[in-house]
Amino acid sequence: MKGTMAAAPHPVEILRRVAKNGRGWAFTPHDFADLGDPRSIGMALTRLVRDGKIRRIARGLYDCPHPHPVLGEAGATSDAVVDAVARSRHLRLLPSPQVAANQLGLSSQVPSRMIYQTDGAPSKVVLGNRQIVFRRNTGRNLALAGRASGLVAQALRDVGRERITAETIAHLRQRLDASAKEQLLADVTLVPAWMRPIFRQITRADD
Repeated sequence: MKGTMAAAPHPVEILRRVAKNGRGWAFTPHDFADLGDPRSIGMALTRLVRDGKIRRIARGLYDCPHPHPVLGEAGATSDAVVDAVARSRHLRLLPSPQVAANQLGLSSQVPSRMIYQTDGAPSKVVLGNRQIVFRRNTGRNLALAGRASGLVAQALRDVGRERITAETIAHLRQRLDASAKEQLLADVTLVPAWMRPIFRQITRADD
């Protein structure tokens, strides 16, 4: 019995999924794997790029720019690109201290090089004037990858042990939801000893 080939995805199907995920979404062929074989998906994406419906921002990475009142045109954010790469390669990621602090609102400085530790192959994505760098690491350093506790631990490293204040703790307590706080408590033994009291203060119920 001969096998049947998967039907090629229609570009409209791809655009429908892009629209469903909203403006600012970054995507790879992996995000459409259920619509057809890799070759046909690649051809459909290439056609959409050629027709100006989507934009190729790096090899195997795409977004759908939209009008912006200030920038003129806006596309996927750096965080969206990181998420797309992680999805396509099934990566565990741990942001650098500088990236974590910015993501949690403890720093307003957006690093020009956004560095992530990963269990995958090292790589780099250039996004305008910013670089997204994936550095291979394994073992203990990635124990908290993909968890709120890892994000908080990295952010605290950026702030510095001696510069963490009551305002820092109050900010994180307000920023994190109940699920994230549960992760902090569950992972408290995996962070350095000096962070453990801070983790417990962050998870303490408001008075």
